[in-house]
This record gives sequence, structure tokens and C-alpha cells, in this order.
Amino acid sequence: MFEHGRFADRIIATHDIAPREAQYAAIPASLHPALHEALSQRGISQLYSHQAEMIELALAGKDVVITTGTASGKSLAFLLPVLQTLMEDPSARAFLLYPTKALARDQLRAILKLAEELRAGGVGGRRIEAGVYDGDTPPSQRTRIRDRANLVLTNPDMLNAGLIPAHGRQGMNHLFRNVRYVVIDELHTYRGAFGAHFSNLMRRFLRLCKHYGSRPRFLASSATIANPAELAEALCHRPFSLVERDGSPSGGKTVHFWLPPLLDDDVRRSVVSEMAQLVPYLIEKKHKTIAFTRSRKETEIVLKESRDKLAHVHGDHDESHLLGAYRGGYKPSERRKVEQDLIEGRLLGVVSTNALELGIDIGSLEVVVQGGFPGTRASFWQQLGRAGRRGDRAHAIVMLAMTPIDQYIAQNPAWLMDQEAEHAVVDPDNLAVQLAHIRSAAGELPLTIDDAALWPDLAEVIPVLMEAGELREVRGTWHWTGNAFPAGDFSLRNSDGDRFKIVNRISGETLTEMTRPQTYREAHTRAVYLHDGVQYLVEELDLVGHCAVVVPVDQNFYTQPDVRTHIEVLVTQETATVGVSQGNFGDVRVDETVVGYKMLQFHNHQNHG
Repeated sequence: MFEHGRFADRIIATHDIAPREAQYAAIPASLHPALHEALSQRGISQLYSHQAEMIELALAGKDVVITTGTASGKSLAFLLPVLQTLMEDPSARAFLLYPTKALARDQLRAILKLAEELRAGGVGGRRIEAGVYDGDTPPSQRTRIRDRANLVLTNPDMLNAGLIPAHGRQGMNHLFRNVRYVVIDELHTYRGAFGAHFSNLMRRFLRLCKHYGSRPRFLASSATIANPAELAEALCHRPFSLVERDGSPSGGKTVHFWLPPLLDDDVRRSVVSEMAQLVPYLIEKKHKTIAFTRSRKETEIVLKESRDKLAHVHGDHDESHLLGAYRGGYKPSERRKVEQDLIEGRLLGVVSTNALELGIDIGSLEVVVQGGFPGTRASFWQQLGRAGRRGDRAHAIVMLAMTPIDQYIAQNPAWLMDQEAEHAVVDPDNLAVQLAHIRSAAGELPLTIDDAALWPDLAEVIPVLMEAGELREVRGTWHWTGNAFPAGDFSLRNSDGDRFKIVNRISGETLTEMTRPQTYREAHTRAVYLHDGVQYLVEELDLVGHCAVVVPVDQNFYTQPDVRTHIEVLVTQETATVGVSQGNFGDVRVDETVVGYKMLQFHNHQNHG
């Protein structure tokens, strides 16, 4: 039974989401008998209605996108038609694209289990073999996957920089010649600049498939957004069928809106301080909990302060080992250990950035704590879906920060709960993005006039690249003459490729890697870097050697960069009245300067100078 306890006065509103009964449908008769048998071995005699609908559309040759709730069985819905094709055609291949390495490896476990069940059932033809092909895959495993795997799990970054540019190597062209399906999981993550890059990556991918004579079909799954079919079409350049009626059961949810109390100076307590009070309380009460923060630094502060409190439960009982953390910057082995510990019950709770927002299986959780509105309704609902995945009623606590949008939600919770999720926006024809991918495409295959159907600005880009000495015309085609690896000149995620290692001087271990801007903020000399609740003092920052040397310390403060932001309006193009305010559209320049750092004490967050 969930109770607010001593925090009841913080709850300003509560919203109940009603439970939902399951809607079932018969397993499609056209599904391979071996798949029927594998489902029967799992005790599945019928499917959720949305699963059956997607399978029937896929087997009819449609490109399909499914958008139903978390833990609704989307993965099974797109795996079954893929497996059917692989069993019917031993030479067929499928690419499964996941936005993160962790999600790909999590899904591999489920796929291998299903493949083993199929082998046990005596599947005829070639056996189902799967493998993850990413930056962490050893060379020997890469060779095996290229030569033998018919299910290749990877991410867009590896497809861009590793698989597509190497299409002419031994064993690689076989993949592109025989690809029948491309599965895109977590489609909603591909928006903004990342989405624009992904859309152009698919242009290059489909261009290569056409060269080798294949025409793969697309199956995609997405969290709740307003325009899943429109987004899928913008990313994959095909019309899509949409499956959106969720047939899975739900135990319902109760959403509590939490407003931190006022302090003496009429400023409310920070969300970080509130989370550091609530999280250990939930762990003490044995509620399986996930707490989402808005940054890596917040994750570490909440973890450290919560563990300090859990170390002295009921006097001297230490329960700090029951709480873990999960964020970018942790090594893959550290993240996988947290995932496994959650599943097997060695952890009761985890503090995380939005890295755990995606569909990684972390077992059955009861409570979701959000340290502020995550920025979009799509993320809000995705995070809420991390609890109650086994059909029980779940609880969510939305802590409202001192930001304008959070305070608006405090006055109008219905704005968040009763409106549909936002549209995902993507601009595939952004000129800078097109330029990066046209250069890469030229390095993969000579450009022809037919490629203007893929890239609208091709006619403008070719003369520029010829003048730069990167293209040469040969009988109406344009051949790449620039550097050997143009796909390595940019990042799909618009992140800085200039990286620094954070090295523990005592053990010699590399704790993590950071981009240059992150390093300037978090690993400058005398900074306190937090990693899994442990404090490290930065002794030296080597800007030439790209390394920050740190040493473990035990002190009662952390550092926060003192950042000054200056916004200069360059051009105002449009002006409109919005309520009682005036809105302007135009160009601005934003300058951020780190002028120093503050030393903030743990638990009370007072500035020591």
C-alpha cells in the first residue's frame, strides 16, 4: 500500500488513470507453424489485438508503425513477421535499429531466448542467429555476424559510420543484397537534428539497397506522439500503416503532483533536495522505485544524499546498497549490472537520467518519481510507463520545479494530463544535414542525376563539392575524391567528437569519457567529479593529452560551474501577441561563459564560496 507519509502536505493534486482490460485476437493463421508452437510453449494461445493487427499488416507486405503503451508487447509484434520471413528464406537478413547500445543488448537477450525456443521446436531451414554489431563488438564477433547472423541488431551511429561505408567489403554486400526488413524501435527519439540526420541516413541506406537489388520493408514502434505515421514517413520515405489501439491490460496509475515547500526567503526548496528526502523514504518502505532527474549531476547528488540517509536507517542499519544510479557516462558493464540487479531484486531503486526512459527491461517497479517536468508530454508518459509493467496499479510523483512551465502545471495539472502528446518535428531537407550525407553518399557510390530525387538540394551541393576538390565528374556521374571516410566527419547526434578521458590516478582506471564542453564544466582543475556516488577531485586537466586526472576524496561539498549567459537578438522577423505577452521570431546569438565554480555543501546546498 503506497502512503505519502510525512510528505502528504506536498501533494497539491492527484489524478487517477483507470485500469484497462485486455483486448485479445486470434493468432493469425498465416503465421509459420513453428512460431505458433513457440508461442504455445510460452503459454500464449492468443495475442493482444494490436499485436495481431501489426502482424497481419506486416505479412501483407505493408510498412507499419505501432504506437501503444510501454510493456504492451510491441517487440513481439514486430519480431514475429521478421522471423517468419527468415524461416521461409534462409538467405534473408534483417536490421534491427535501436537508439542506444544498451537497448540493443537488452533486446538481444529476448531474441536469443525466442530463437532457442524455435530451435527446440525443430524449425526447418536455416537456424535463427542474431548478434549486436556496434562499437563494443569485438572484431571476431563482427566477422561472425556479417557471415552468419540473419538478425543484425545495431544503432544508427554504427550504420552511418561502420556498416554503410564498408558495404563493398567481403561479406558486407551480402547483408545489403538480402535485407528484407528494417525494424526501428523507439521511433519517437528521432526528432529535431537527430531525426534530420536519421532521415538522410535512410536515404543513403535505401540508395545502397537499390544498388544491390533489395527493397526492405520497415516496421517501427514508437511511444505516444501525435503524429507517428507522419514521422515514420518523414524518416523512412515510405507510406506507413498505423496501429494505435492498445489491446494490452493496465492496472491503472495514480499521478501525484508535488509542490516543494516555501523557505524563509519565499523560494521553494529545490527538486534535488526533495528527491533526496523522498527516495530514501520509498526505499525504506520497500517500494520498488525509479527516480528521473534532469541531468547527470543531479543524478549523482540525489544518489549520494539518498545513500547517506539510507546508511543510517533505524539508527545504524545500512540499506544504501539497495539504491543504484544509471546515466550516460557509466561504462556498459556498470549499466548492465544495474539493469540485472533491478531485475533480480538486489536493488530496490534507481536514480536515473532519461537514459532509462527507453524500453530497457528493468523488472517490475511500483513508483516513478519525476524531478521536474521532463520537457515533453511524450517523455512524461514514457517515464510513467516504467512502473506498473506487470499489470499492478502504479504510482507516479511529479515534483514541480521553480521553472515557468512547472509552476504552470502546478496551477493547471489538466494541461499535462488531458491533452495529447506533441507532434514530433523533423526537417529532412536541412541544407547542412543534406550536405553531410551527400558527401558520405558520394564516398559510398558515385552520385548520379537520379539522386536528386533523394536530396532536393543536390544540384546546389555538387558544384560546391567540385570546387572544394572533393568531387570529379566522369561521364555524367560524380566520383568522390576527398578523404577516405567522409561519414566520420560528423555525428548524427550533433555531439562534440572531441573527447576527454577521466582517469583515476590511484587505480589507473578510466572512469568515463566526456566531450570538451562537458569537461570544461565538470572536470576543470579542482572540480569535484561524482561517479556512482563516489567523489573524485580533479588534480590536473591536460588539454593537449585530452585527459583529466582525478583522485578519490571524501568531503562534504560538490562543485557547480558558475555560468553566465548572454543573449543577443540579431534579427526579428515576425512579432505576434500571445495572451498578455509579445512573442518574437528571429535569429539570436547565445553566449555561455564559465567564469568560475561554486562549492556547494551536500544536503543543504549552501554555497561555501
